[in-house]
Amino acid sequence: MRNKRICVAGIGGIGGLLSAMLGQVCRENLSVYTRGAKAEKLRENGLVLHSEFYGEKRAPARVCTRAEEVGEQDLVIICVKNYSLEQVAEELRPCIRKGTILLPVLNGVDSGDRLRRLFPEAVVCDAVIYTISAANPDGSVTQTGPYTHMFVGSREKDELHQRCARETAELFLETGFDCRFTENIEGEIWQKFVLNCAFNTMTARHRKNIGDIREKEEMRREIRALLEEAYRAGIAEGVQLPEDLVEIKYNYVMHTQPGNSTSSMARDVEAHRPIELEAFTGTVLRISREHGLSAPVTREYHEALSALTEKD
Repeated sequence: MRNKRICVAGIGGIGGLLSAMLGQVCRENLSVYTRGAKAEKLRENGLVLHSEFYGEKRAPARVCTRAEEVGEQDLVIICVKNYSLEQVAEELRPCIRKGTILLPVLNGVDSGDRLRRLFPEAVVCDAVIYTISAANPDGSVTQTGPYTHMFVGSREKDELHQRCARETAELFLETGFDCRFTENIEGEIWQKFVLNCAFNTMTARHRKNIGDIREKEEMRREIRALLEEAYRAGIAEGVQLPEDLVEIKYNYVMHTQPGNSTSSMARDVEAHRPIELEAFTGTVLRISREHGLSAPVTREYHEALSALTEKD
């Protein structure tokens, strides 16, 4: 797999992290797709990762600003904000042929399905990543915390999709990156999604880290309610989830997550950037409507964050 032509699109905290790791073994065949000042910084400095978990990683960067420069690819990894998926995917259409593996690594639960609709000729896999990473002004990425790992699989259960997902996971393992193939990728994606529907929306709405939120009883109740409403949506969709998932995630937020933790959504609110509201609360509300479920706390947070971003 390391000899395949690989492109990573979206070189922020996630894309920069994955690119730097892939650059350890795929230097000759790896392209990154980005624009503007980020492209210039990467051309100047290369791919640089400052990681508490993986250490310092550096690799040269073949930076492309147009799909024509990238050319046809064997593997395209898309690491953009959820609301930009279709736009970037259409830009990359010249790079995608029959059999190209597409791997979206972004928030939300439906990115793989959206790519399958756009590119029925491609082999679309699915992924979910756990990390704390952010891009720096010089184009490098800083990862903090004692973990970073990713699950890769495919919701399509035929032999081709499962083999491609397994090979993609093995490629990341070659780089030293903790990547785990799973046959229940939908369940893994939803487990993180349930957590994010509480953690991201709470920290974004209140502009506080999780330590501050823990101190207020009302907010603790709301965290649990957000977890429960997202969990019920997943169960209604037929997703295989642990029966005690809400309790597991609640205990993680209350007792394990570092008190200074915040979310990318909270950072986007602070910076007056668009936020992935529809990817989280919007999705829970849509699924709840379709299945006749009530999600009052999710609706309250959705409306509050909508008003907040409209005001900004």
